[in-house]
Amino acid sequence: MELTRRSSGFLSAIAEGSPSPRAPERHFAEDLVTPPGSPAAAGGPDDSGRPPAVAGSQLARRRRMLLYAGLGAALLAVGGLIGASFVKSPQQLAADTAAPPPTVTTAAVVSRVLTSSVQMRGAVYPATQDDVYVTASSSDTSGASDAGSASGAGSAVYISKLGVAAGSTISNGELLAEIDGQPLFALTGAVPAWRDLTPGESGPDVAELQKALAALGYYDNGDTPGYYGAATGYAVSLYYEHLGYPLPSSGGVPAAEVVFLPSLPATVVAVNGATGEQPGQPFLELAARGSLALTGELPPAYAGQVKAGLKVTIYDEVTGLHAAGTVAGLGTATTLAPSGTVVDIGGAAAAASSGSGGSQSGSSGDSGSSGDSGSSGGSGATLFIPLAVRPSAPLAAALNGENVLVTVETGQSEGPVLTVPVAAIVTTASGTSSVTVTGARGKRTQVPVTPGISDNGYVQVTPVMPGALKAGGRVVVSG
Repeated sequence: MELTRRSSGFLSAIAEGSPSPRAPERHFAEDLVTPPGSPAAAGGPDDSGRPPAVAGSQLARRRRMLLYAGLGAALLAVGGLIGASFVKSPQQLAADTAAPPPTVTTAAVVSRVLTSSVQMRGAVYPATQDDVYVTASSSDTSGASDAGSASGAGSAVYISKLGVAAGSTISNGELLAEIDGQPLFALTGAVPAWRDLTPGESGPDVAELQKALAALGYYDNGDTPGYYGAATGYAVSLYYEHLGYPLPSSGGVPAAEVVFLPSLPATVVAVNGATGEQPGQPFLELAARGSLALTGELPPAYAGQVKAGLKVTIYDEVTGLHAAGTVAGLGTATTLAPSGTVVDIGGAAAAASSGSGGSQSGSSGDSGSSGDSGSSGGSGATLFIPLAVRPSAPLAAALNGENVLVTVETGQSEGPVLTVPVAAIVTTASGTSSVTVTGARGKRTQVPVTPGISDNGYVQVTPVMPGALKAGGRVVVSG
């Protein structure tokens, strides 16, 4: 046997005194692990005649098997962890999908002075609007009122030059336009031009012509007031020369060339027509500066809270302008847009009342009534009570035509009162009101209260039981 042969060799070596061979254990280890490239590894016989060693390859396979087994165990462990993260119990799923617990929002009870108010929309428009109509200028020198007015009535005219535009400010003596090559200018005067003003004429319209020319520095009061004499004619010639136009053949001022306005300066609200076109009728819409009116559209339900004399604040969201005033009065409920008074001047308006010498005015109604003037902001359908506002100062021209926010102060608390947000008050079907007070450790107490005036989201509250509510406490707003 192999072991017997090894033992005999070992003993023989000792007896002969030769160096001791390697211990059997070393030989056994070498048999198990054969170095690569050795004869045994190559499969050939060794010097001892032993068969080739195959234990090394078996050990490598065993090591690989152990490595694969370890990797498999690790993968199983990781997979188990991943699977556990996706697999949840019904209780855990319910907890994950449940709504968050409700939160409670509270607000402080504050002692302050409250001012109650009513808000509404309001329309800004000219209190009086002058609509200017034009006709062909008359070249008749007779001075007859009928001839001066009627000769141009119905004749087609064209705008040959424009001197103003919407938003322009016009003053006494300013050139407005050129119609069929003839000037159209504005002079200060309360009596509309209803006839041609020529030498020898007299009347209040001649007097206002003299006064307007005197203000411009052309007339020196050389004629009897109201009489068209030489001094007046000379002043007219100087004025026409200033404008750059020849004096009319009549030596006077044709009615079609002058617009008398009771108040100047004025603002051009609209120009209806362009150069080279026929003018619209009316051709110009003018409003005296500082004559803008404001009418609020008060809901009928609040009529009992508003009266004349109450303070008013005005705010325009478009321009950012603020203004103040007082309530001038209340009108009758209507659905018609508020507007001012419209006065027709010149042209067809003058021809319609030729020879009367009176003011040609047609009103479309007072504030709150219907009309065709350039009004804005009217509801046109919803019933409201016209609330006339008297501004503390003339409204800015930029507010003309705007729809503004109007706030009327209807009352004020007598000194500081307890206030809470409107949302803190709970009113039952029976009409009783209460607030919920929060105390230590979240304790809630319902306190019956009597609401009072409100202002800007806050309302006055008086506890039914005195002392049940104090400033600094907190009340539930939501939750």
